[in-house]
Amino acid sequence: MAVRQLGLLPNEEVLVDIRPHWTYLSGPLVVALALIAIGVTLDVAFPHSSVTLHWVEGLVVAVPCAWLAVRAVRWWTSRLILTSFRLIEQSGVLTSRTAATPLVDIASIVVVQSLMRRVLGTGRLELELFGEGGIRWIDDVRKPVILQRVITRRLRPYPRST
Repeated sequence: MAVRQLGLLPNEEVLVDIRPHWTYLSGPLVVALALIAIGVTLDVAFPHSSVTLHWVEGLVVAVPCAWLAVRAVRWWTSRLILTSFRLIEQSGVLTSRTAATPLVDIASIVVVQSLMRRVLGTGRLELELFGEGGIRWIDDVRKPVILQRVITRRLRPYPRST
């Protein structure tokens, strides 16, 4: 996405601009490939089946392929952007969604990764926010530990107790 669409503030610069990790596509991809393989196997095993059965088979294969296509477009149009002042999530195919969290509102950042996600280099960022007391999470983040370090360096220091 173009930086001009962000409406950057004066003296604000883009530090990180990434898409979700490719594993975002893995579920629909595995299902689509499995059903395509099953469809081809059925065509080879039963070459003289009825036309109606071929149409049903085609529809069964088309649904996960459409799911994969929609997910790929979502992946392509989604961004996680870290600027010098805020963390911005952009997504949207037909309608655009932009959520900006000022860095001064972030109390802490936690990275959640299973063993497999750690090996693949993806995970979830959990942001604890001041004031609201809520937790906001961002899934399928590329190299979340590195992003956590970059964001943590930009956070204001903890208030000192007196």
